[in-house]
Amino acid sequence: MKLAASVIKSLKENIRDWKVLVMVLVFSPFFIILMNLFYGGEPTTYKIGILNADEGNASVVLIKALEDMKGQDGSRTFNLTDFSNQDQLKAKVREKSIDIGIFIPRDYSDKLAEKATGKNAGVAVVDFYGSMGNMRYTVAAILAADAVYRQGMEVAKITLPSGINETFLEKKQPLNEFDGYVPGLISLAVLMVLFTASSSIVKENDKKTLIRLKLSRLGAFDFLAGISIVQALLAIAALVLSYWTALWIGYRPAGGFSAVLAVGIISSFSMVAISLVVASFLDTVFDVMTIGTFPFFILMFFSGSMFPLPKTDMFSIGGHSFGITDILPLTHTAGAFNKILNYGAGISGVAFEIIMITLLTVIYFVLGLALYQKRKLSKA
Repeated sequence: MKLAASVIKSLKENIRDWKVLVMVLVFSPFFIILMNLFYGGEPTTYKIGILNADEGNASVVLIKALEDMKGQDGSRTFNLTDFSNQDQLKAKVREKSIDIGIFIPRDYSDKLAEKATGKNAGVAVVDFYGSMGNMRYTVAAILAADAVYRQGMEVAKITLPSGINETFLEKKQPLNEFDGYVPGLISLAVLMVLFTASSSIVKENDKKTLIRLKLSRLGAFDFLAGISIVQALLAIAALVLSYWTALWIGYRPAGGFSAVLAVGIISSFSMVAISLVVASFLDTVFDVMTIGTFPFFILMFFSGSMFPLPKTDMFSIGGHSFGITDILPLTHTAGAFNKILNYGAGISGVAFEIIMITLLTVIYFVLGLALYQKRKLSKA
């Protein structure tokens, strides 16, 4: 009975603060739509600027090879633009209007022709211009360089003694950069519960009602369990809304939603546990919206939800590497969503992530309960 009263109380308070509630529900869908506008749409095509100073046939063949290069889905890999001025080509690279600039020198065809006749001529060099600040340059340069090397080997009749056979492990091949962001963006729906959960806990201290709860003999377990249940419901609603938003704008996952939902529910309780730790050091709802953004951004960036981070392996657990960022439950949430949505994994495929999320939830909850009892409840 006390638990039911706590649930109803927490639910009414969240509905009353409808502005925060709306923010929690639409934050992840908003970023999904925003990232789709920037990185979605047609399959990824890299922009190449070509400045051809060569008048021979080899450069024409090279440009044609770049134009005809296609991805696994049959879409064009490159979109070529001709330039007549080297300074203009470099300027476009600097401002990232093009991903890579290619300059073919005047003697390119002549040197390849000499190589074909067996003469010990100099190397036919093609100049690449790129920007280290453009993340697309690396991929574009690798693909374009492959076309240059292939032409040189064909002319010189060189056969490499070894080769590679490339196999992608994802069941869902990303058509564009947006597809790679979706798992992390959906995990933001769970992360946003940090604000509503922290506010629900801090609010009792802010409004001086914590002592009333103690007088009503509402135990700490019923109080926190009621908040946890309501926040889990909010997380599920935000998760479903985010997932449907991704489907609505064209995203097609490899795995089923039931596995995503299971991971999301468990992860929501981990966010409540972390919220309890955060709330132990805050006094007002204003503190939640200001100081509380610090742990929010730590979780968002260092969990890999927004951007992938390099793995810093410290040790292994059951054959799974464990790094410093793995102490954050959201790291395992984002990893599980990636396995489900891109690799087609089911519940069994993300069993390790579920175990880690559950274990970390218990650890943070025990820590948060001890801190809240010492810093807030004992002083009420």
